[in-house]
Amino acid sequence: MKLRPLLVLPFLLLTLPAAAEDYAALCREEAQRGLTKACQKAIAASPRDPELHALLGHAYFASGFYAEGLQALRDAVAVSNGAAAYRYRFAGFAALINEYPQAAQELELAVADEPGNLKAWTLLADCYRYMKDQKQALRAGRKAAELGDPAEAYVLASRYSSGDGVTADPAQELRWLERAARAGYVAAMQDLARLYADGRSGIPPDADKRKYWEKKARKLE
Repeated sequence: MKLRPLLVLPFLLLTLPAAAEDYAALCREEAQRGLTKACQKAIAASPRDPELHALLGHAYFASGFYAEGLQALRDAVAVSNGAAAYRYRFAGFAALINEYPQAAQELELAVADEPGNLKAWTLLADCYRYMKDQKQALRAGRKAAELGDPAEAYVLASRYSSGDGVTADPAQELRWLERAARAGYVAAMQDLARLYADGRSGIPPDADKRKYWEKKARKLE
């Protein structure tokens, strides 16, 4: 009879519920495989943890349940009290399924809280371009360029070259091309080489600068 509790103990250990931290760890492991049960159990144990809601959203997306995924990610935004990082994550997944208006709405709130959030401004510019809202795309793209995004700087230079949404201005085109090129954007380097080869209104040809940017571009091609 004295041995009996020892014999029953393994069975009891197997039937004890997992700790909340165990479910959270399992949620992180399983979310990438599109498995949601561990995340649901983790949320039941820790409902105020926004990361668990976000991971549940990832799991739903990985398994193709996009509406449920967006709802879980929106719950993460709510539980986090509107933290910009979770708004950005919601927006990224919304954009993946072409829900650009929803993505833009959350991104506008994110950049209002964090005006220096480069990734949010860049994604916002892309969303507005897909929405064909050129005015807002220009606004967001300019801000991203000012914060250091070389691709958006190149887009802005192209606008000043063609007069797309702005007044054509060779000096502004040159300014943004140089910013993009200095940040390592090869297409901008190639455009600068052509610009200095031929010259432009107010920008005389410059053989030394043409060679410089040609050489830089070749090294990175």
